[in-house]
Amino acid sequence: ALKMSRPEAEECLLEDAAPSTAGDDDRSHDFRYIRRMAREEARQVRRRVKRVLLFEQLNNFVLSSQAVPVAVGFVFGACLKNNVDAFVSSFVAPSIAAIGSLQHLRDLHFTVNNSVFPVGVFVESMFETAITILALFYLIVVPMSMFTSLKYVPLRTCEECASWVKETAKRCPSCGQPTNFRPATAALRT
Repeated sequence: ALKMSRPEAEECLLEDAAPSTAGDDDRSHDFRYIRRMAREEARQVRRRVKRVLLFEQLNNFVLSSQAVPVAVGFVFGACLKNNVDAFVSSFVAPSIAAIGSLQHLRDLHFTVNNSVFPVGVFVESMFETAITILALFYLIVVPMSMFTSLKYVPLRTCEECASWVKETAKRCPSCGQPTNFRPATAALRT
């Protein structure tokens, strides 16, 4: 890359410009040429900045990948875990501790050679984990799978017009012929 000062660069640009025949037109032509070259340089700088900062890849990652749903799910899961932890420490652990005549389940421990093993902490953590998994499954996974199963119905081709028809349709929407599809679940049973 050739390094030169700004006045030298402007002088080179003026030398490269084709001279015009009229005096006033010569200045406006030179000015237009310099402006066009400055715009081209600005475009090249923008391209280099985009390349260095990876804007294109970042845009593709955020918009076309699963980054946003994963982030939302992570935040939602953290909130749900806090609620489940509070439920276990408020209701489940005291109920189990009351059976063993303890105040808190965390108080459950045993001692071997003056070493204390706090079994209650582990048991309470296991209850929190189990209830979190159950809550996630029954409050999120089951309703979402029911929603998506209604949305996505298997497709088959119409025997008459060869267009795609939902498996549950009684008639083809294109040609109006009755469909004689057996549902996939019924086909697996026989």
